[in-house]
Amino acid sequence: MSLDKRIPAASLDLGEPPGEVVNVAGRGVHVVEMGKGSPTVWLENGWLGTTLGWGAFQESLAAHTRVCAYDRAGIAWSDPANSDRSAQNEADEFAALLDVLGEAEPFILLAWSGGGPVAQIFAADHPERVAGLILVDAIPPHYDLWATQTYPARYPRERYERMEQVRRFAEKAGAKTLTEDDIAEWRSPELLEQFSDRYLKLLLNNPNYWWTYYWQNQYLIASDAQARSKGKLGDLPLTIVVATQDWWGDDPYRQSLGQMWRALQYSQARLSTQAKVLPVKAGHAVFRERPDAVIAATLDVIEAAAAQKK
Repeated sequence: MSLDKRIPAASLDLGEPPGEVVNVAGRGVHVVEMGKGSPTVWLENGWLGTTLGWGAFQESLAAHTRVCAYDRAGIAWSDPANSDRSAQNEADEFAALLDVLGEAEPFILLAWSGGGPVAQIFAADHPERVAGLILVDAIPPHYDLWATQTYPARYPRERYERMEQVRRFAEKAGAKTLTEDDIAEWRSPELLEQFSDRYLKLLLNNPNYWWTYYWQNQYLIASDAQARSKGKLGDLPLTIVVATQDWWGDDPYRQSLGQMWRALQYSQARLSTQAKVLPVKAGHAVFRERPDAVIAATLDVIEAAAAQKK
């Protein structure tokens, strides 16, 4: 995406944001805050995830402590950034947001899916700011490289075809011709039922949304390398939530991808001496399907962090 295709979110027909748009070095970043108490839990979205997606989960967790969600650059009500969409840049942008907000106390970082490498990099770069880390069915570093090397004829081709489709979505959204039928397979039925037109506006009227996903994928292997380069996280309380239901598909190729996805998540336990792996019978959106399990895991990490502080 060239710089001239980056459009300020406020100029798009996205409806009113549910939270506050914060000015970070001239770029608007959308933040939703709920609840009271300490430590704060910050929610790190998956790719194509928005603050709407945390919805009921954030409300439930906010009964226990303060919980904040935000939209990364180019997503929903947040302006796009002028830098590449590697995980390191996204982690640095998160740090800049926290500085503007004056978030001084160590917090718990809960990351889902594509937010995993961002959270891992942030925790490694800013150990004084992170009291605990929860990775919820997060992309494990090594996965994309493994899949590319193991299935060189199929995996890169399918990813290229998927990204070409996303590029077309971005161009059609920019031309105001993207339709519900175009993105039928990309919509979340749960979010569509809960937020209806508000959710659809974020998908249909925001070319930044699709361009951001496109470029996150182009930098995926680089982002994985950035996360791996950070090394281990010492004795940071860490819980890795692994979705055990098969959401990958039934054919042997996709079963193999799913098995390696899970295996590499288990290997993430080597990041910390205080790591736990929690298998949960759910699909990829674990926090929506089994919010009870993810909330319990979060409260457990809060307790572990408090015990370390004493």
